[in-house]
Amino acid sequence: MNDKDAVLILREDRYAKGANWPTDHSEYVCPCGRGKIVEDRVHGFDDHAVYFECDDCKSKYDIILGCGHRWETREKQR
Repeated sequence: MNDKDAVLILREDRYAKGANWPTDHSEYVCPCGRGKIVEDRVHGFDDHAVYFECDDCKSKYDIILGCGHRWETREKQR
């Protein structure tokens, strides 16, 4: 799963306290379908954070950045 084929739940601009520019906040359905993947990107910068809000997927998958997409999930190597 990656940022192009994940199901988008929410996308909005948020202003952090004291910030002069918005953060693009996006939420996607996680691989198991019971939680979500959250992505926060600062407009005008190549800075972003992507993380799981799902304990099940957090234990089974890694989020990889800079892989031809903004982010991609891969099963953890055991």
